[in-house]
Amino acid sequence: MMATSSLSCSVCDLRHVSKPSAVWCTECDEGLCEGCQEHHSLSKGSRNHTVIPISEYRKLPRDVVKISQFCEKHNEKLSIYCKMHECPCCRKCIVESHNKCHEILKIEDVINNVKSSNAFFEIEQTLKEVGENIEKIREDRQNNLKTLPETRKQIEKEILETRTSINNHIDKIQADIIKELYASADQKSKQIHQLLNSLEEKQQGIAILQGSISDIKQHASDLQTFLSMKRIEKEVFDKNEFIRSISSSDHLKQIVLSFNINTAIKNLITDIPNFGKIIVESIPSNIELTTRKQKQAQLMVTKVLSRSFENISLNIHQTINTKESKPNRGTYLLPDGRMVFSSSISYRHSSVTVLNANGSVNFNVKLPSLSSSFDVTYITEINSLAVSTGGSGAQCIHIIDMQTQNVKKTIALNGYIYGITYNGTDLIYSGRLEGIRKIHPHNETISDIVAGQMEAECYVTTFSDKLYHTNPGKNTVTCFNLQGKLQWTFQNESVLQTPGGITVDSSGDIYVVGRKSNNVILISTDGKRHRQLLSGSDGLSEPRAIHFSQERNLLIVANSRGGEAFLYSVN
Repeated sequence: MMATSSLSCSVCDLRHVSKPSAVWCTECDEGLCEGCQEHHSLSKGSRNHTVIPISEYRKLPRDVVKISQFCEKHNEKLSIYCKMHECPCCRKCIVESHNKCHEILKIEDVINNVKSSNAFFEIEQTLKEVGENIEKIREDRQNNLKTLPETRKQIEKEILETRTSINNHIDKIQADIIKELYASADQKSKQIHQLLNSLEEKQQGIAILQGSISDIKQHASDLQTFLSMKRIEKEVFDKNEFIRSISSSDHLKQIVLSFNINTAIKNLITDIPNFGKIIVESIPSNIELTTRKQKQAQLMVTKVLSRSFENISLNIHQTINTKESKPNRGTYLLPDGRMVFSSSISYRHSSVTVLNANGSVNFNVKLPSLSSSFDVTYITEINSLAVSTGGSGAQCIHIIDMQTQNVKKTIALNGYIYGITYNGTDLIYSGRLEGIRKIHPHNETISDIVAGQMEAECYVTTFSDKLYHTNPGKNTVTCFNLQGKLQWTFQNESVLQTPGGITVDSSGDIYVVGRKSNNVILISTDGKRHRQLLSGSDGLSEPRAIHFSQERNLLIVANSRGGEAFLYSVN
């Protein structure tokens, strides 16, 4: 009987009696009235069945109600689960369609305690987080919607203020040029007036002399005429010289006023077609969505690539000169092929060097004074490096922006930290006094994974739901889950002494450098097997840093002495 049957009593329906159901049997997948419920609870075959009030059954979602416990093809109860095909089956289905399937389970074993299982809990948490994220996005968009009119008014005000400033400036330069125009015209007019006055004076003198000449000619004696002529001749000469001096100077040049407009003003009119440009940008929002549960769920179901532990080999790909970053304490292979090295000669001389794929220096960042850089990792989402500081000096994590090539943020901590890694959500680090902890790089919330003190210069890495930690003082490699529960410990001083950097390949196998044993060893995912991959004969000289690039299937190993690093392809 299908779960979509009428909510009347199924037993009474068979007797052609219509009675409403009082309860619903989840085992029989049918409703029962009060009378039939009593028989149902006493019958040997159904006394252990689970029933729920019909009012509770009505609350189930429609798609859940449609799920039947009986096979649609054979109308038999679903009792088997095929893990290969991920489907429930009845006995006839097994015979007809799944007789070659190897993983056949009882369905009661599969569904046992399903409501309290981690998978159900993860779904609940994921739904909760998706709901919270949707609400955050709605609030963020609503806030953005509110800011648009405010920004529009602000820009309009800015435009008007700019226009007013331009008007005021143009009014001022207009007043200045008109003032200059009047001053120039007045000056030249004054000069012309002065010349006219002089000419008028000379003209009057000439008129007087002309009158004297006429009188002399008529009435003076020859002696008087001669002597007067000499005097008049001198005055005429002077006036003639005055006229010559005027004609040879600028006094007779025509004064013309003109206006030569500033080319900047012309450009303002011709070359500036608009007042400005309205820019619409899409910048990253400050909203921080919750992704921890989803990240964990993804990590839990990571498909481990098949790789034979015994057949793993390394082929030298490149030898890198790292004298610029000597001594190397941490290294990382970026997805684009660049190589990162952290180094610290002393707590006053620490830096992070990024090399191009060919080994040339891309850029170098000197860390603030008192920062003794140790390990380095890469935060993909914000294209930044995170550098831990171990030993004397500052106790912090420096975040370096790969775009600006500067320290953009410093996260202060309460103790020295050494190995650091990023698992896609949090920075996980080994603190000398604080144990293994994780910190969110954005809101800087900190929580413990493994409490208690750790030794100095311990390194850490993660893979799937596992965390791996080296302890150079105890010569151990330890595996924890992400809740801090110990899984296994590897210790074999005949092959590994003073372990340093640690990394994991795409199959989950662990690569560890031994500083004192001067080698690189490979440890299996269960910690039970090991192999030596590299030794001093391969050029190792107290190797300390190591990193595996899953994007490029390359392994980098950096010496703490000698100024060399080695890049290997992993086969």
